[in-house]
Amino acid sequence: MAATLLTIALAGCGGSSATKSSGAPSLSSFKAGFTAAKAQFRQLGSDLGTAVEKAATKTDVQLAVQFDKLSAQAKAQAAALRKLDPPAKFKSELSHLSTSLDSVATDLGGIASAANAHDATKAKAATTTLITDAAKVKTADNALTAQLGLPKTG
Repeated sequence: MAATLLTIALAGCGGSSATKSSGAPSLSSFKAGFTAAKAQFRQLGSDLGTAVEKAATKTDVQLAVQFDKLSAQAKAQAAALRKLDPPAKFKSELSHLSTSLDSVATDLGGIASAANAHDATKAKAATTTLITDAAKVKTADNALTAQLGLPKTG
C-alpha cells in the first residue's frame, strides 16, 4: 500500500496562487498561473511521498496530524485553481482538476480520521479511494498540460 501511494505521490498533484484578473481571460496569464500550480502539485506529491515513506515510524496520532495537513494543502490548492481565470476552452478541464483535488483532500482527511480512530480497515478504504482520485488528478493535469503545450512533468 505504501509503495502504491508513493508512486502516486511522486507523479504529482497540484494548486496555485494565481488570481483572476479583471479583464477577459488571457491565455498567457492562465498558462503562467497553471505553471505555478504545477509546482505546487509536485510539492503536495512530494509531501505525500514523504508521509508514506515515514508512516511506519509514526504513531496513529502523528499520522492523523500529518494527513490532516496534507488534506488542508490539497483543499487550498483546489481553491487556488478555482481562482485562475482560464479561457473558455480550458474551463471544463480546470474544473475537473479542482474537483479531483477536492476528492483527494477528502480522502486524505479520511485517512487522518481513520488513524485517529486506530481503524486500519477505514484507512485502507480511504487509501484505495485516494489512489483512484489521485489518478483523476494526474489525468486532468496531463490533459491541461498537453492542451497548453507545457512540458509534461512527473
